[in-house]
Amino acid sequence: MKPMLGLTLAALLWPSVSLQAAQPGKEELVEQVRKAIEDGKKFLRQQQVVVGDGTGHWEVDVNSAGHGGGWTCLTMLALLNAGEKPEAEVVKRGLKYLREQGTPRKTYAVALQTMVFAEAGDPQDKARIQKNVDWLVESRVLKGGQLIGWGYEEKSISADNSNTQYALLGLWAGKQAGAKIDQKTWEAIRDFYLRTQQQDGSWTYRGDVPMVSMTMTVAGLCGLYIVGQELDADRQQLQKNGVALKCGNYDENAAIAKAANFIKDRFTIDRVRLHIFYHLYGLERAGRLSGQRFFGDHDWYREGCQYLIKNQHDDGSWYLRGQGFDAWPVVSTDLALLFLSKGRTPILMSKLVHGQPDNPGLDWHRKRGDLRNLTDFASRELFKRQPLGWQIFNAREVRPTNDEEVRQVTGELLQSPIAYFSGHNRPQFTAWEKKMLQQYVEGGGFILAEACCGAEGFDRGFRDLMKELFPDNPLTPLPAGHPLWQSHFKVPPGEFKLEGIELGCKTVVVYSPQPISGWWEGNQHESGRGQLAFRVGGNIIAYATGLEPPKPRLTHIEVADNKPESKVPRGYLKPAQLRQSDGNWRSAANGIRNLMLDLRKTARMDVALQAQELYPDDKDILNYKFLYLHGRDQFSIKRLELLRANLETGGVLLADACCGRKEFDESFRAFVKELFPDRKLEPIPTKDDLFSAALNGAEITSVRCRRERPESPGADGGYQNVAPALEGIKIDNRWVVIYSKYDLGCALEKHVSPDCLGHDHDSAVKLARAAVLYALQR
Repeated sequence: MKPMLGLTLAALLWPSVSLQAAQPGKEELVEQVRKAIEDGKKFLRQQQVVVGDGTGHWEVDVNSAGHGGGWTCLTMLALLNAGEKPEAEVVKRGLKYLREQGTPRKTYAVALQTMVFAEAGDPQDKARIQKNVDWLVESRVLKGGQLIGWGYEEKSISADNSNTQYALLGLWAGKQAGAKIDQKTWEAIRDFYLRTQQQDGSWTYRGDVPMVSMTMTVAGLCGLYIVGQELDADRQQLQKNGVALKCGNYDENAAIAKAANFIKDRFTIDRVRLHIFYHLYGLERAGRLSGQRFFGDHDWYREGCQYLIKNQHDDGSWYLRGQGFDAWPVVSTDLALLFLSKGRTPILMSKLVHGQPDNPGLDWHRKRGDLRNLTDFASRELFKRQPLGWQIFNAREVRPTNDEEVRQVTGELLQSPIAYFSGHNRPQFTAWEKKMLQQYVEGGGFILAEACCGAEGFDRGFRDLMKELFPDNPLTPLPAGHPLWQSHFKVPPGEFKLEGIELGCKTVVVYSPQPISGWWEGNQHESGRGQLAFRVGGNIIAYATGLEPPKPRLTHIEVADNKPESKVPRGYLKPAQLRQSDGNWRSAANGIRNLMLDLRKTARMDVALQAQELYPDDKDILNYKFLYLHGRDQFSIKRLELLRANLETGGVLLADACCGRKEFDESFRAFVKELFPDRKLEPIPTKDDLFSAALNGAEITSVRCRRERPESPGADGGYQNVAPALEGIKIDNRWVVIYSKYDLGCALEKHVSPDCLGHDHDSAVKLARAAVLYALQR
């Protein structure tokens, strides 16, 4: 049979393509940060002084004298937060050294040692943690019965806000590790910070030093957040029905707002008078505790990373010559690593600011600790204690001015897989924020919302918003058989009334019209209604993420322009998606688009982003070299002559069953039998050219795929590393049909649910990309 004209032209216009042709672009910031952390850790490991008895420390020069082992404590804290395991030799030697030193006699050292023992999590240190906490409580400096902070030593008569900051950090770490601390201690610290704040929202180093300080203002803001967390549990007055009588009432709200405005108005990374690295570690803590992604229009973590990468020395260390303790390499490297590693924590959930464009108020933030506590619960119960964070996402601080900038903001939001908003009043978003939310869902994001305290105003407004954003996809109650009810915990369906919006392969919006966040706010996860609320929240997270943890902060996510391509340039690869007369054939509507975006980026290929949707008997099908078929239900396709001619003369059909659905799989096998009666689907060998390094740049030997629905998926989402299992039809020594009975399309779309049998996103891209490249080989 003679080759068709359309396919001949395509072959002429497309030379043999492989991923080897792709040129590496500029290294992304997220990778630069990873390397900077590894180099910093290497430097610190090399600086450890190893003693013959198996201990190791970092009291390395005259500057460390008099700090009571503080340098060793700070370095251990940095290494543990940067990923060194407690069983690593460098950490074991350091822990042995600290245990043999006993309780230090300096506030910084006692606090840091407590933080190290709490981070290491060894049960043998519980008594040491309690002893250190007791030392810190007893070492408070009081004047007239009022707390004025902590000083350098046990019986100090004066205090300063730097020692006070670290004493509080030590107390907080101890409390989280199980130490007992009287409630009045937290109340006294809160009252101290409220009493000593200046009119402009700042704090000074000491009460008798009138000069305001950015580092101490950051410390004061963190102090209010920490004590607030310890005092939040009981003050909302939560009722049995989930309604809080004092919803959104926090004594320190005004002080926090003043401090945050001071930092926002004077934000700086390196223009502090002294102690840049100390300042950066405090800034990271303020951003993490507050959840703020931005201070004003400053992305504090991105700007801090850029500064640190620029100023890292060749040996992996950080220091500034001749500038106080910024000139101490070990201490400066410790503080830089703490900023980079703790700030890099993947963001699981983003709380969206909504309300009046110029003055949103705080209706969106009535439950200040809801996402923090739910994220901690998910980290512990779903993701095997992998550190995870949450953030406040106030897109209005960025103020995009065009469509491209809106897509950039959407890409920032997509770094967290779940966007959450709640409130009492009608949620208000600007026109471009609504566009951002649509792009967010199309890009794989998931929206979770709640009518706080069951507020009718929010409920009406949310329903109107969803009708505007997704006019063809209504909110409907989640049925009893919905996989969300058993995505991790087994929760009786309907215990909380949840509604959802379906889009393609999965539910992409979940809404609770009745209150649930009050139990998250109160951290009541151990029993009763609170335990159920946390389990429902955990199941929503498991369903939304497919139990795939988010990638580190700063991971670049590209958002494509969704405007229809008016005209595809000559020579561009144009994909086609086969339509079916029945069956849900568009259940992964954005899957091919995401695949084409990947090919533009990784293979530097000229491709049309939008697949042309065609029936197999459409005469235009002869002009398409790569075709795709996806669905979830039974289907039938008639009049296959043109499709058969396409495949016999150079075309390739890639097909997959949505979430491994048997209904589609059975129909597809019958379809292939009718398409090629004399051929059978056969396994594609793992050593086939389709998987080769020559085609793909690296040989495809394994993929991550969920091939069974596990009872409890765990933090790996039920995925296993397995050899690729594709089937195909071969004609003239060339695969013309490539089929996966395990899902590709939903994974390409980034909308995979925990009950979906199929590949993860990266593996789906790898296999589908290989099929496209294979189709273009002559």
